[in-house]
Amino acid sequence: MEMYGNTLCVSFTELVRGGIISQPTYKKYIREGLLNVVQRGGNGREALIAYRSMPEKLRAAYDDTFKNAYEEMKQREQEKYINTQIRFDAEAVRFFKEFEPRIEPSRQLEYILNAQVLNEMVRTEKARSVEHAKGGFSRRAETWSSVQICCERLREITGHTLPKNPARLREKFNQYKREGYGVLVSGNLGNSAARRIGKAEGALLLKLRRSKFPVYTDMQLFEEYNRQAVLRGLKTIKSPTTMHTYLNDPAVMVWWYAAVNGEREFKNKYMPTFDTVMPQMPNSLWYSDGTKINLYYRAYDERQKRWVARTTDVYEVMDACTEVFLGYFIGDGENFYNQYMAYRMALQNWKVKPYEIVTDNQGGHKKLAAQGFFKKLCHLHKTTMPHNGQSKSIESAFGRFQQQVLHKLYNFTGQNITAKKLSSRANIDMVMANIDRLPTLEELKQQYADCREEWNSMQHPTSPTGMTRLEMQTAIENPQAQTLDEYEAHEIFMLFSQAAVQYTKEGFNFRMNKQEYSYMVYGDDGLVDMNFHLQNVGRQFLYRYDPEDMTRIELWAITDTGAKYAAIATPKVTIHRATQERTEEENAYLFAQLDANRRTRAAMHIAQEDLFMEEAMGEAYTQLRIPRPVAVSEKQLDGYREEMKRGTLESPVPVPDTKIPEEPVLTDEPLTFASAGDWTKKVSNTTFDELDSLGKF
Repeated sequence: MEMYGNTLCVSFTELVRGGIISQPTYKKYIREGLLNVVQRGGNGREALIAYRSMPEKLRAAYDDTFKNAYEEMKQREQEKYINTQIRFDAEAVRFFKEFEPRIEPSRQLEYILNAQVLNEMVRTEKARSVEHAKGGFSRRAETWSSVQICCERLREITGHTLPKNPARLREKFNQYKREGYGVLVSGNLGNSAARRIGKAEGALLLKLRRSKFPVYTDMQLFEEYNRQAVLRGLKTIKSPTTMHTYLNDPAVMVWWYAAVNGEREFKNKYMPTFDTVMPQMPNSLWYSDGTKINLYYRAYDERQKRWVARTTDVYEVMDACTEVFLGYFIGDGENFYNQYMAYRMALQNWKVKPYEIVTDNQGGHKKLAAQGFFKKLCHLHKTTMPHNGQSKSIESAFGRFQQQVLHKLYNFTGQNITAKKLSSRANIDMVMANIDRLPTLEELKQQYADCREEWNSMQHPTSPTGMTRLEMQTAIENPQAQTLDEYEAHEIFMLFSQAAVQYTKEGFNFRMNKQEYSYMVYGDDGLVDMNFHLQNVGRQFLYRYDPEDMTRIELWAITDTGAKYAAIATPKVTIHRATQERTEEENAYLFAQLDANRRTRAAMHIAQEDLFMEEAMGEAYTQLRIPRPVAVSEKQLDGYREEMKRGTLESPVPVPDTKIPEEPVLTDEPLTFASAGDWTKKVSNTTFDELDSLGKF
C-alpha cells in the first residue's frame, strides 16, 4: 500500500502475486470497470489501483492478507524525507563567534549544533511539502510529524538541546525560520544587571586614567574616583582590584593606553605586524642605516688638556639575504656625505646595482633621493616607517655584530642602553685606566675594518650548507641585479649642486665644504673657450660634480623648461705673477691667452663695425670715429681685417638672429627744398600713389 498523490493505492504485485486474485480475474475486473487504475505499469513503473475503488469483498481479502499495510505505509511516508546526518553550517559558526556580548566556547558549540539540527528539520519540512504539492494537496499534520521525528532521531545521535516538548519545539522551530540564529541565544547572556561598573562610572574612570594634570597613581585614581562619584551621584567602587580589573580589560585598555604611554608604545603594542620571508638571492634588497661604532678611541681634549675616550659613528650598507656588510663610511653623525660615501664604496667594491634599497627617512636620504641618486642606483627605493626598527633586518645584524665580534675588544663600549645583561656593557674602569693605550681614530678605523671582514667571513646563520656570508654573496647570482660598468658608475656618483652660481669674467667660482673652487671652460687648444665665455658671463648655472673627483664639473644652464647641459669646466689655470717665478709652460700659456684675448676683441670690433655700417647705424653713420680695442693699433686692426676677409679669423660669438626692419622709401630721391619755388616744384611732381604710401607710415 502507498499513496499516489491524495489517493490511497494498492499495487498489482500485492493483488496478483500476493494470491488475492488471479491475473485473468484482475484483467476481467479492469475490463468491467470494477478496478480504478490510477497508474499504469511499464517502463519501470508498477500498476497502482485505488484502494477505495475495489469491491468490498476484494478489500476484505486484502485487509486479511496485509493486516498492517496502512500503518507501515504511513511510517514509510514519514521517514522517506527524514535525514539523520547533519550538515556543517559555516555561517552559524561565524555568527556565534562574533556575537556580542561574547559567548564562551562550550556554549558556542551547543548553539551551532542546535542551528544545524534546525536546518535539517527545515529541509525535511520542505521536502515533504514539495512532494505533497505535486499531488495537489497539503498535509500539514503529516509534514510536522516527519519534522518532529527528524528532531528526535538527531537528538539520539548528537544530543542536541532543542526543546523536547512538541509545542515548545514547534514554537522554537517557527521562530528560527522567521528570525534566524539569534533565537538560540539565551536571554540571560550578558545581563547588564550583573555588571559592577556602568557606562557613566567607566567614563569617569577613563577620564581620570588619561589625566595629565595631574597624573594619578592607582591608589590616587581609586580615591579620586570615589570622591567624584559621590558628587556626581555614581556608584562608588569598594575595592581597587575591581577598578584595576576594569581598566586592564583589553577592550577598555585600548582607550587609555596611548594617552598614558605614548603613541609609539600604542603602535608597538596594538598595531598588527607582518611575517615576512627574507630574500633568497643577494642584491635583491640592500638595507642601510647609521649607528654608533661601539669602540672607544683616544683623542686629545684641547680645553681640558688631557687624553679622553671618545666614540664615533658609522654608516653601513648591508645585503638583506647574505648579511654581508657591503660598504661603509666612518664619521660623526648620519649625514648626506656619510651616506653617499657608504653607497659609493658598496657599488665600487661589488660592481652591481641592487634591485631594491630600503633606507630610513633621515635628512641625508631625502637629499640623496632629491638628487635622483637612488633612482639611478636601483629599480625600487623605499623608506621605512618612523620608529619601526623591527622592519629592517640590519638593526638585528648590528646587534649580533656587536655581540659576536666587537665584544672581543677591550675598548668595546657595550651595546645600547636597553641591553640588560652585564656582559653587554662596557668595563668602564678598564677603559678609564687605559685611555692612553686606546687606539687613535685612524687605528680605530683599521680595527673596525678588520671586524667587518671577520663578520663577512663568518658562517651565515640560516645557510643549510654552512656557507659563509661572503660565499653566499659571491656564489648565488641574481638575474634581476644589474652589473655596473665604469661609465655608469661615474654617472651615478655625480651630484647636482643645491644652489645656482653665476658665471663671471673670473670664471665659475663657488665654495663647498669650507673650500674654494674656481673653474673655467677651455677649448681643445687649452685656452679659454671664448665662444662660451662671452655668451655666458652673468648667466646662472647649476654644477654637477663628483665629490671624490673635482678635476672636472658639468655646468647646467637654468632655463624656463628646467636645467640643460651647457659645458664641461675644469679647474682654472693659475700662473705666477712674478716673471722670474714663471715656468716656460706658464709663459707660453700666458702669451697665447693674451694673444687670443686680443684677437677676440679685434674680431668682435670688426664684426660689430660691419654689422652697423651695413645698416647705417652707429658712430660711423654720424661720422664719428669708432674707438679701437684697447692695446690694438690701427695697423694691427687692419691686419685683423685682412684675416677676417681671408677667413682665418672669425668672431667668437655669432651675430644675434635678429632682423632690423627696413626704413620706408617714398621717392627715388629725398624730398628736399631750399626755397618756396623748390617746394612748389616738388609738390607738383608728387603723385597720389606716393601720398598713399606716405600715409601707411
